[in-house]
Amino acid sequence: MKHKIVDLYQLLSNKLKEYEIIDEKIDALTAPGEHYGSVIISVDLKVKSTHNGHEEKTINLVAKLLPANEMLRKVFDVLVTFKKEVFAYTVAVPTLIAFQEEYQIPASKCYGNLFPQCFGARLSVTETSDQVDDTGVLIFENLKTQGFFTQDRLEGYDTEAVKIILKDLALFHATPIALKLLKPKVFQDKIKPCLVRNQGLEQVKEIAEVFHMSIIDGAKDCPELEPYLDRIKNVCNRFTDPNFVRPPPSEPWSTIAHSDFWTSNSMMLKNSEGKYLQSKILDLQLLTYNSALCDLVFFLFTSVIKEDLEKNFDNFLKIYYDSFINTLKDFDVDLEVFSWDGFKEEFEKAGRNEVYHVLVMLKPICTERGIVQNSPQNFVNSDWTRKDLLGPNHRRKIRNTILAFIERNWI
Repeated sequence: MKHKIVDLYQLLSNKLKEYEIIDEKIDALTAPGEHYGSVIISVDLKVKSTHNGHEEKTINLVAKLLPANEMLRKVFDVLVTFKKEVFAYTVAVPTLIAFQEEYQIPASKCYGNLFPQCFGARLSVTETSDQVDDTGVLIFENLKTQGFFTQDRLEGYDTEAVKIILKDLALFHATPIALKLLKPKVFQDKIKPCLVRNQGLEQVKEIAEVFHMSIIDGAKDCPELEPYLDRIKNVCNRFTDPNFVRPPPSEPWSTIAHSDFWTSNSMMLKNSEGKYLQSKILDLQLLTYNSALCDLVFFLFTSVIKEDLEKNFDNFLKIYYDSFINTLKDFDVDLEVFSWDGFKEEFEKAGRNEVYHVLVMLKPICTERGIVQNSPQNFVNSDWTRKDLLGPNHRRKIRNTILAFIERNWI
């Protein structure tokens, strides 16, 4: 394993304090074809107490490093997105936790519990640098060793999991809204820097075109979608038009938006009886300032089992909304502008704005398992452009999703 974290102890010194590292083991954590925006490795440390030389323990961590491939660095705009994520964990999240403590919010609703614990983060080993380089790293607790798991992206979450996730997603969104309304300057100074817009697929035209055509070609392969092909093409072309003007963030619903919240960026914990206990939100590199309901639309239509979504759609919206409102109540925020009718109106607006985002992301979400063999550091363009990456899973998902969007008059 060639990955090496420079000055690891210095990075972890605030957490380890009275321990020294006596051994470390580093391994790849994600399978080929499952993660591209960064290199994820497991870091298992054996540490010894500096006070009691007989006391040893193992600490299981995860490190997030910059992708080695230059094209991936460009597509994911890592010089911007990595900086955003470091700021999110080191400044924004602690600010929101302190805000909760000021209002004596119960520990059970602690904002920090939404994420894996961050053990350390830096842009560079050069402490005075404000630029990202190859020594940049984020270190987290290893949730897998605690029993958390990532749901199969080709299956999606069932109803019981979705209920827990939506309550947490609402807390994720509503707490920053309360801060924005009650302490706008703090929000501007401590939250907004991790919400700047970054570039994406459009930076590499060949890749962007393949992702774009995955929607059109997928729709053409479904006879049921033939009557709607012109509408589908028009929607896709509108969102990729260089002259397309993105609608401004919708107030008062705009907040920290994850912008990439699907199965692979969440983890769940079950007890021995199989009951869901807790969820975690991962990967804060694509945060933006946007309507909270864009995340809700994106998650529901990318990451929930079709039958569960159809059966419980209205209930899912109500679960999210109730958690959202209850969070705002904790801060004594004026709720008049967050009515149920206003929520439903905003959801429809967010849905129309998220159509292309959902459909284009079905390509990586529905890529057939086991076809990509290269690790992220050995990535080649064909790992994204090969025709055999997509099969029946993508065709089924694109068909069902487009028909659902047509039924809602979003296409």
